[in-house]
Amino acid sequence: MKFGVLGPLQVIAGDSGERGAVSAARLRALLAVLLWRAGQPVPADELAELVWDGAPPRRAPDATRVLVMRLRRQLDKHAAARIVTHAPGYAIEISGDELDAAQFETLTREAGTAVRAGQWGQAARTASEALGLWRGTPLADVPSQLLRDQWVPHLDQLHVQALEWRIEADMHEGRNEELIPELRDLTARHPLRERFHGQLMLALYQRGRQVEALAAYQHARDVLITELGVEPGPGLRDLHQRILSADPVLAA
Repeated sequence: MKFGVLGPLQVIAGDSGERGAVSAARLRALLAVLLWRAGQPVPADELAELVWDGAPPRRAPDATRVLVMRLRRQLDKHAAARIVTHAPGYAIEISGDELDAAQFETLTREAGTAVRAGQWGQAARTASEALGLWRGTPLADVPSQLLRDQWVPHLDQLHVQALEWRIEADMHEGRNEELIPELRDLTARHPLRERFHGQLMLALYQRGRQVEALAAYQHARDVLITELGVEPGPGLRDLHQRILSADPVLAA
């Protein structure tokens, strides 16, 4: 049995591998909340607050009970059995490898460990495996802004971190040329993320494109001053100076 939240909500049957979707919006919100707190009971009042996105009905406990019953009926028997009544609320009982978000967090941590150990091939493979779980905007079809506000920023931050680590590992593996277009796109999508700007500068410089590397720094500086009113951080400024002085260590 697999559950997916890294994109539209998804349930994958364990026996057949058939991918299923939960049709009703409120049922998707209910399942998503339970998955967010997998293995922990969610009190009925908190569950109602999140499922109805801050506007629960007057008889919320009864409405929640009916909704849980409907969700169990819509899921196959194996998935339905995971949803248990756990006073004063409900819980879903799954293992870490059955939820894509939990797998994603584990793989991202492992990629970071490999980066810190200088195990670049392992880091690239693990980060790529983590990123392969990403199917789009997390909880894309779940109509609870309250839930998205509490869960999605954390997932987005991990996603960016996994990208940074995978790119760093790929650079150590000598893939600079193919990374340049991707890094240009990432600096456009994450203009305040200095690490992507630094990786682009280094990738350009190591391919003998010093002028473009310096232009990339100037662009990053302009963005940071315009958006935040601050100069680039010491890491980016140091890299800029080393490129200006053609530091031979950077070419390695």
